[in-house]
Amino acid sequence: MPRDEVRFQRKESWMRPYRGAILWWLVVGLLTGCVASQTQPPTTVQPATDTILTPGDIQVAQENLRAFGFDPGPVKGVYTSETQAAVRAYQARYGMEVTGLLDRATRRGLLPGFDQRLFP
Repeated sequence: MPRDEVRFQRKESWMRPYRGAILWWLVVGLLTGCVASQTQPPTTVQPATDTILTPGDIQVAQENLRAFGFDPGPVKGVYTSETQAAVRAYQARYGMEVTGLLDRATRRGLLPGFDQRLFP
C-alpha cells in the first residue's frame, strides 16, 4: 500500500468515533435554522396573486362579491384569504369550478368587461 493511502487512512481513523456526533449536530443546526427563519405562523389558505389584475380590479371584484352577499373581508384591493374564501363560495353557488381564483369564468360574473379590455 502506498504511503499516501496509509497517511489518509490514519487521518480518517481519528474521525470515525465522532462521525455520528458531527452528523447529529449538523442536523440539529440545520433544523434550528429552518425553524428560526419562520417569521410568521403558516396559514392554511394562501391567497393567490395574479399579475393581470390590478388592485383596482380586485377592489371591484370585492365590491361585487359583497353586493352578491359574500364577505370578501376588507375592500382594499388586496386579494386576501378572506377574498379567496368568498370567491370559492361564489363559484360553488353559481356552479363554477371551485378554484378560489379569479379565473375567466369568475371574472365574467364579477368583473364585467374586464376580458374585453385585455383581449379586444
